[in-house]
Amino acid sequence: MADGSLVGHERVRALLARSIEAGRLPPALLLTGPEGVGKRTVALAAARALVCETGRGVACDACGSCSRAARGLHPDVIVVEPETATIKIEQVRDMAREVLALPFEGRARGFVMDEAHVMTEQAGNALLKSLEEPPSSSHVFLVTASPQALLPTIRSRCQTLRLGPLPAALLESYLRDRAGLTEEEARLRAAVSGGSIGAALALDSDAYRASRSELLAVLERAGATSAVERMEAAQRLAELDDPALALTTLRSILRDAVVLRSGAGPGSLLNADVEPRLVALARGPLGERAVALAEAAGETREALRLNANKLLSMDVLMDGLSG
Repeated sequence: MADGSLVGHERVRALLARSIEAGRLPPALLLTGPEGVGKRTVALAAARALVCETGRGVACDACGSCSRAARGLHPDVIVVEPETATIKIEQVRDMAREVLALPFEGRARGFVMDEAHVMTEQAGNALLKSLEEPPSSSHVFLVTASPQALLPTIRSRCQTLRLGPLPAALLESYLRDRAGLTEEEARLRAAVSGGSIGAALALDSDAYRASRSELLAVLERAGATSAVERMEAAQRLAELDDPALALTTLRSILRDAVVLRSGAGPGSLLNADVEPRLVALARGPLGERAVALAEAAGETREALRLNANKLLSMDVLMDGLSG
């Protein structure tokens, strides 16, 4: 698809383009994958391709329909997203009426629902009705990083397309060549973002380095800390503006310890600029448990994303670090 903001996911994009060009696009698709990897962008590009005047399966980005769709002004490309913390039943009912209607201008209509997992139960039931027998000209794209939060009956009516993390090299190239970052900054962001272009662009690298320094200090004295010190460390982590960033940072440190224990060189490190401290960690007792601890950090990050208690989650993690 000819959208200049698209990065990666060639297989999924090619599948969608072929289906659109051949007129075989399913009525409902579920685009899933980690946060920030481009699910919404891919869905919007497919919706624009549906109304493109060329009919080639990709948006040309040059015709009048593409221009209006890109600016959010095309009546056959409709986007639904949370107005507050949820997608409400009124929004879904409005969309459902549009799904059952014929196109205003083109041969098809595209409906993109972002963060679909935050629909209320009533909204989900309203959406389900519109997916039962939609006209062949309507195509719904549900975008979510948490498909398990959708009603099983909604998932069963959708064809699922999974978008994985972007390769670090591709992400680094994008950050350097198209986002204008320095080579060093692009390498750091690509390395620690987990393949998420959204996370890479949003990363505050100064905050990351400050968090990393504190976490390294915690890890370096992990075996010698008292229960009170661990509780205080957990409190500091829980009170951070972005505790998820601290957990991402912790996981990257532990990952590097695993890499060093395996005998890999500094070129394989995410945090190569603090290699001496990482080497010392990898050689110590904590290095033996780095894999399990990295998994625990990732699980804690996911738990917080699902609104787990921050302080309790950090307490459990800090206790685990102490061994």
